[in-house]
Amino acid sequence: MSETWDKDSSKEPLSEVDYEKIRYFMRESGKRLLARTGNIADIGVMKANLTEEDLAIERGFKDILATFKGDHTLYAEEEHDEFKSAENVWIADPISGTENFIRGTPHYAIVIAHMVKEQPVFAAVYDPSVDECYTAYTGKGAFLNGIQIAPSSETSRVIFRPSSKWGDKDAQTKIQAGLESYAVESNRYSMAVNYCWVACGRFDGMISLTKDSFPEFAGGFILREAGGRFTNLEGKSDIAPSDRIFISGNTTMYDKLLPIVRDAFKS
Repeated sequence: MSETWDKDSSKEPLSEVDYEKIRYFMRESGKRLLARTGNIADIGVMKANLTEEDLAIERGFKDILATFKGDHTLYAEEEHDEFKSAENVWIADPISGTENFIRGTPHYAIVIAHMVKEQPVFAAVYDPSVDECYTAYTGKGAFLNGIQIAPSSETSRVIFRPSSKWGDKDAQTKIQAGLESYAVESNRYSMAVNYCWVACGRFDGMISLTKDSFPEFAGGFILREAGGRFTNLEGKSDIAPSDRIFISGNTTMYDKLLPIVRDAFKS
């Protein structure tokens, strides 16, 4: 990594071996998910779409972070959902698209991003349903199963992904009207997977209205490292945990989508 660190060993950057621990854990967990998809109970009480695998993966991430030097904090959807500032913050969605995992349909993912001094330095998104692992490192580009990826140069295929929990139907209607000239897909796949599809050129852009921002830290970083744009409504790439509106795409598509979203949310 390019970050300048103190000589204190607790501030040393992680090695490739450390990141490989994360990737290996994700792939091994993915094998287990693939074997259980469509045959696992929703154990959620306070919320829907929670499985024992969500908890196991989140706890597994926590255990790995405990082996790293320095202060590493986990911010994740299930048991660590209070954001705490630290030198190293890991933002995880143990299963992005849990509803698909429960139903036995494809495109759910294990998602994590590593932030150092509030800046992303590493991210990984693993979709076990198709054995696709997307990774990115600061300044080194983004990769799909080890092969470098880049966004498309087209401006036609857009994913519009409002959360089922999004309450502002008027804004959704305005966005849909603004997208009439595009080929629009509104799927229920993992948010993180959708961002990665934009990163590798399968779609040209995406508008997302979300219930949280856990998958956005990894998915957005991968998309930006691939050469695309990913921001919140204010046009900032340094997103916050409280952000819920995101615009992304190749540079040309992003410039077309941002005004559509801003117009929809004008007071």
